[in-house]
Amino acid sequence: MVEQLHAIPPVPDSLREAAQRGILIPFIGAGVSRLAGCPDWAGFADKALHWLIDRGKFTHAQLDQIRHLNPRVKLSLARSLERESGISIGFRTLLHPTDRQENAEGIRVYNSLFRLGKTFVTTNYDEWLDERIVQPLPSAVPDVKAQNTPTSIQMRVIHRVEDLLPSALSTPNTVIHLHGSLRDPGGMVLTTQDYVKHYANDRMSGDPAKENRVLTFLGYLFREKAVLFVGYGLDELEILEYVIVKARVQSSREARHYIIQGFFSHEIELLNSMRTYFRDCGITLIPFLRDQKDWKQLHEVLEHFASQAPISEPLVLQRAQEMEGLLNG
Repeated sequence: MVEQLHAIPPVPDSLREAAQRGILIPFIGAGVSRLAGCPDWAGFADKALHWLIDRGKFTHAQLDQIRHLNPRVKLSLARSLERESGISIGFRTLLHPTDRQENAEGIRVYNSLFRLGKTFVTTNYDEWLDERIVQPLPSAVPDVKAQNTPTSIQMRVIHRVEDLLPSALSTPNTVIHLHGSLRDPGGMVLTTQDYVKHYANDRMSGDPAKENRVLTFLGYLFREKAVLFVGYGLDELEILEYVIVKARVQSSREARHYIIQGFFSHEIELLNSMRTYFRDCGITLIPFLRDQKDWKQLHEVLEHFASQAPISEPLVLQRAQEMEGLLNG
């Protein structure tokens, strides 16, 4: 039996330490983007097909026939129709139906994440992590215009497989789109075939030319860093399995991984099962209670974690590394 489920769970000491040491990497899933107004997987797939319907390349009758299919199957069909018709699906419009600068919910949740880390990995295609939109703090002399106008900080964006290098995980202000980005819609990992190719494991061949940079990158990530998964629901476990199981790495003593996930109070048995599932994957489950605010409770959870385990400033981190070097020397 697990401990009582809380709306705001305590921050594990080891996670706080990882943040202070600068080795905590937030790994962001679609659940976070949904709080910012992006569609979920099912909605994204249906929107892609509706885009084609509006342009006469698909019909509502055909969509009704496949309404029960997995979103990835629907996206595979959308990709096929896109190629056949020569019409490009407007993925940016589908993922960002509103202006990010005017989306208070999105700015709130992502600013909490930016306080937790300086380097991010995501399986999302959207641009919420590509640019940090910062609301100015209130000043002693109120300036309505200044307070209502967000400023932004551009991030270094990595989305091509050839750029997936371990050094990127130690570069501040960097976001790594593991499954591609809106900057290159054609390179987005969407279909079943895309996933199989993306995570193909040719390591056993012994041929360096067949090295899969994705798996090499993930192996380094899970071995050397502490990963905090945020925004992955039960409907996205398949994606996590691609990311975690395909990497096939053993974590070092120092690297510990975590996932924040919400549950209702009547889901205790499910929580227990998921705790075991994630433990077998080398991940500590951090559950929170959804009863009152549903997934919006994640706002308060992330704000709490950001206040309790903020990423270290460069000077503090440098001193800690120097001290560690002296002790190891």
